[in-house]
Amino acid sequence: MTEPAIDTSPKTWDEVKTTTCYMCACRCGIKVYLKDGTVKYIEGNRDHPVNKGVICGKGASGIKQHYSPARLSKPLLRVGERGSGEFREVGFSGSTTPERYHPINIIRRC
Repeated sequence: MTEPAIDTSPKTWDEVKTTTCYMCACRCGIKVYLKDGTVKYIEGNRDHPVNKGVICGKGASGIKQHYSPARLSKPLLRVGERGSGEFREVGFSGSTTPERYHPINIIRRC
């Protein structure tokens, strides 16, 4: 009796995009594997002249940075004392820099 064939390497992606990693200053070439528009895997691009397929730990952990539950999804405005950890969500239109920190006002004060 023969064993059933098991696919030990199923394809888990729809498309592969080649791009550049921005996790550190080296700007290595990477291949990003996507499934339904979601990043599934990141590996070094062997055809890239900088890294030739090698990728550091920071680059390999790029998925975690992108999909981390701790990632900010909306701008926050501090409402408590500095260091208290008290913030409230503001819309993107309400996230402008306070007037006193605008570059032209800083120059005027100097």
